[in-house]
Amino acid sequence: MRSLLSQQLKRSANPIRRAIFAHPFLQELHAGTLPMDRFTYFVLQDYRYLLDFAQVLCLGGAKSPDLKTLEIFTRHALIAVEVERTFHASFGKSLGLSQSDLDQTPKGPVTEAYTRHLQAVARGGSLAEIVAAVLPCYWIYGEVGKKLYKNRPRKPKIYREWIETYASEEYWRPVREQIRLMNELGRRANGEEKRRMRSHFLLSSRYEFLFWDQAYRLEEWPV
Repeated sequence: MRSLLSQQLKRSANPIRRAIFAHPFLQELHAGTLPMDRFTYFVLQDYRYLLDFAQVLCLGGAKSPDLKTLEIFTRHALIAVEVERTFHASFGKSLGLSQSDLDQTPKGPVTEAYTRHLQAVARGGSLAEIVAAVLPCYWIYGEVGKKLYKNRPRKPKIYREWIETYASEEYWRPVREQIRLMNELGRRANGEEKRRMRSHFLLSSRYEFLFWDQAYRLEEWPV
């Protein structure tokens, strides 16, 4: 029996995922030794990313073939907005950031490239392609949370809370919904559409690595 498409794509991205889990940003976050300026950079960029991510999910909702799928995308977009409004605002306050800091910080180079990739797929691709493009974000954050949860740092408190958020059942429920949707759509996709799905999944996975790397290096536009 052939494995589910989600598992096939996950296996194809395993080298990228291993590189993510081994990245010094996450290793130092787990140890509680990550310099706070790097975490602050990450929070600011993640805030900017999530606004575009929510809009991409809305475009997925517009392409939904039935009420059930529309409900999933609409609810997930609202979750992303709520994370913007509460989770990041709370972290921002703990980090001494104002709402103006969150709203006006320019996108970093990777954030700009990653969100443009997602927007291009959402506008020009099928619903199955959109799911393939957004799933790495869902899935990788959940797996990062689970991997870091054991022996998570007591301090800084903000690092422990971040890990606990992404390890939680509340976070994993939408992840599993997107994985199921990927497999349902994958069963109906033809060979060419599956090829595009794989390409989007791998590129998004690479951008996930680069997003952590950008924060660790405090990357700025060179010109």
